[in-house]
This record gives sequence, C-alpha cells and structure tokens, in this order.
Amino acid sequence: MKKEFKQEIKKKVDLKNMNQAEKDLSTMFGKMILKKSIIPFILILLSFFGTSSFITNIWARFGLTLAVTAGCFYYLKLYRDKLQQLKYYEGKVIYFQKKENQYELLLKNGKLPIKLNIKKGLDENNVKKNQILRLYYNEPEKVAIIVK
Repeated sequence: MKKEFKQEIKKKVDLKNMNQAEKDLSTMFGKMILKKSIIPFILILLSFFGTSSFITNIWARFGLTLAVTAGCFYYLKLYRDKLQQLKYYEGKVIYFQKKENQYELLLKNGKLPIKLNIKKGLDENNVKKNQILRLYYNEPEKVAIIVK
C-alpha cells in the first residue's frame, strides 16, 4: 500500500517530465494559493497565541486552534479544487483587446466563437490576430495559460 501511495505522489508532481505550460501553470497556481493562505495562517496564529488572555485552559486553546486549522485547511482545499477546473481551448484568434485590468479574447473553434475574459497568465506579445491559439482556461479565476 505504501508503494502505491508513493508512486501516486510521484505521478502528480513530476517536474522533470512536465512541459513548459504545465510548469507555468503550477507556479502561477502556487503563487495564487500562497496569497490566499496568508489570512488562514494569521487566523491560526491568533487562535493559539491571541486567546491566551481570555482562555486559560491550554486544552481549550489547543482545541480551538485545531478547529481553526481544520477550517483553514478545508478553505484552501476548496480553493485548490476551484483552480484545477481547467478547460482546453483551441482555435483561431478573431479578436484580442486589453480592457482595464483584463484581456478580452474571441476564439473561433469550429462554427461557434468562444469569448474569454482573462485576468492573469496571458502575455499580449504571444497573441496576434488570425493566429491559431491553444490554451488552458480556468473559468472561476479567469486564468489562461498558452500551450506552445
């Protein structure tokens, strides 16, 4: 059982066999998860050290810290699962424009065009009109990574 578990871990995080798009995606998602984990980390520290003045029992403080830690872990797990909802799009670029802090991209994939609003992960130097583009897109966070 331990061998199967170790092999499953090696399959998930094999940096040597990743292509450049997967490496970019993992670094970007890692940075996004780190930004989201600042507040839970502060809550965990406050629940243990900040409650010492009004909860004198160490076991009650420890139980509260465990409850806060479990809640923060669940919150970060849900956010990670939200980031892993990727769709693959391939098509010809019809329209590409930068609006305020996001990009607007219109791809023609087959008969129907697909409109994507992208906030992070897209380099405007790599996208040109009438270019065939392949990308992974995350709808909830509006993140796109171009596959070369």
